[in-house]
Amino acid sequence: MVPKLVGIGYYEAVRQGVEAAAAERPDLRVQWQGTEQDRADAQAALLERIIATRPALVAVATNDPVTLSPVLARAVQAGVRVMAWDADVTPREFFVNLVDFDEFGQRLVQALVADAGSRGDIAIITTSFSAPNQTRWIEAIKRTLYARHPGLRLIDTRPAGESTEEAARVTRDLLRSHPALKGLIVLGAPNLPGAAQALRELRRAEPARALPALTGNSTPNAVREYLLDGTFNTALGWNARDHGYLTVHAAWQLLNGGIQAGTAFQAGRMGQVLPRRDKVNAELVLPTLQFTRDNVDQFRF
Repeated sequence: MVPKLVGIGYYEAVRQGVEAAAAERPDLRVQWQGTEQDRADAQAALLERIIATRPALVAVATNDPVTLSPVLARAVQAGVRVMAWDADVTPREFFVNLVDFDEFGQRLVQALVADAGSRGDIAIITTSFSAPNQTRWIEAIKRTLYARHPGLRLIDTRPAGESTEEAARVTRDLLRSHPALKGLIVLGAPNLPGAAQALRELRRAEPARALPALTGNSTPNAVREYLLDGTFNTALGWNARDHGYLTVHAAWQLLNGGIQAGTAFQAGRMGQVLPRRDKVNAELVLPTLQFTRDNVDQFRF
């Protein structure tokens, strides 16, 4: 099982779910291997080494599908089963998605409108312009803006990698470039707390300045302090532990009977799960969670 990178809180939470599911499937030996940087070339090199060991299956959260697709095609040729999780890539037999792309983009816009209103300039901070999840969310955000909130104008989109520090720097730069910015959507679990930190610092330094409304996706542990102190009001996400847990059970099912759209299978404590058809073959999606000041302390990951 290959995450986009290791050493950040989000993937540590995923790994906890992976280990819990692996303990329930003693006939499945699960290895967790990743790089310390979210670089496609490093992930491709790691996968080449993994494929050479001929595992039964490799489950990948790809940084860049264009770079990874040829590597995974070689895995298939070598007889290794391929599954995607977190971010999609082909070839693959099954995808354990995070959330429904369209719904998630719509809900991000809804959260921003609740605080920023329906008129003004907004910006997006993303991880990269090649990350599959973020590109699909941005497409859904744009469709929602055009269809429902034409008074909100998307004027800038900037990458920050998967880095809290870089997201804070990009946020400060955006506010210098666009001082009248009305709203900011930040994609990537490590990035939202970085943007929140930059806004909090600016509010303390310039208390009379109007700052943009903020929302995005993250984990509750990463954004708890900013929700509780009112830096921003809403973050969206999903249960990271459940994602790792579900991916392991899906891998077991793929190796022991297969997975078909419309046919439910048992996923441990998560019960019966029902794959749905997608553009490649089939996928599962996790429910979207909304974190606010009122409920964030109910979640610990």
